[in-house]
Amino acid sequence: MKSAAAVVFILMCFASGAWALGGVVAEKQMTLRLLIWDGYAPKEVQDSFIKGVREKYGVDLAFAITYASNPDDFFDALRNDKVDLISPAHNLPKDFRYNLTTNGLTLPVRLENIPNYTHLVPELYRQPWAMEGGEVYAVPVVQGAYALAYNTAMVPKEPTSWRVFWDPAWRGKFMVHKDYYELNVYISALALGHRRQDIFRFDAIKGESLERMIGYLAGDAASFWQGFDQPENYEGLALSTTWRCTFPEAGGAFKGWRIAVPEEGTPWWIDAMLISHTLKERPLLRRIAEEWINHLLTDGVQTQAIAMELGTYPVTRKGLSDYVASFPDTTDGDNLKLLLNNKIPWEILETRDRNAFNFLWDEAMKTRPVGREGEGQ
Repeated sequence: MKSAAAVVFILMCFASGAWALGGVVAEKQMTLRLLIWDGYAPKEVQDSFIKGVREKYGVDLAFAITYASNPDDFFDALRNDKVDLISPAHNLPKDFRYNLTTNGLTLPVRLENIPNYTHLVPELYRQPWAMEGGEVYAVPVVQGAYALAYNTAMVPKEPTSWRVFWDPAWRGKFMVHKDYYELNVYISALALGHRRQDIFRFDAIKGESLERMIGYLAGDAASFWQGFDQPENYEGLALSTTWRCTFPEAGGAFKGWRIAVPEEGTPWWIDAMLISHTLKERPLLRRIAEEWINHLLTDGVQTQAIAMELGTYPVTRKGLSDYVASFPDTTDGDNLKLLLNNKIPWEILETRDRNAFNFLWDEAMKTRPVGREGEGQ
């Protein structure tokens, strides 16, 4: 009788479209909700992963993707249970405003489901900003610069310093990021000649000179960009900051734009994937989320699908090596290598420093002419 009952139970499981896989019960259809920067989940990469999930788990997976525009978006989505995976920069998980690794809003990753984690470049492997209590919470997937971009049609000579933004010739012909106000403080401090290690400390850089520099960036920018900069943002401008380290060759609004390497150094970000608490009671979808992170760390995805498309840098050893080897033997190729060697990784700001930088930018934004406060949003 027990054998017959077991057979009936198994048949019922198959008939209902669910079965046990490694101790996890599979659902027929699942949706993985991503809040990421634009370009971090290319369609062809989604398609190949969805096919693999269907073959491995018998699950019809769908992605629900929302693109972030503001660093606050990640925290808001987590606390409102609206997301399963997020991709903030490395300075956010332990930022005092969010405390993402200790407030219960994110889960540690199981590295057995992310074997490609061991392929990370050494400086990104098991970093303090990614860990809590000996467990990894944040997995790097993309890295790059808050770079200085210039339009060769208007700026024929490559800039060598952040000071170019304050050249009167380009007043009202540049843009900077609207929401990452601290980055605009950093480049202002670098332009003033402050040491790299000091740009993250308000007391080390404060003063009227800094206030004037920030006031100029906020008050005299032609516009601002948010999220990941788009081609239409660049029309008619001479200078800009950008997340990109290269521009597409296809022309259009990017035609003639190049990346410069300031002598002072370039602020550097690492974007990482974190798993939301929403998957705590959904073990199979949590495993699939971890396998998605692993998929992003495959060398082909790192180089062709993400870095070469977005103009960013891979985070895996082979991916980065292959990417650097692909650089042309030109000034642009040399600059891509120089950026890697001249980077200034963002630090996690103390409460006083962040509040001061935020206040400086807010006050500076008040100097914009009436009617232009929101340009570029």
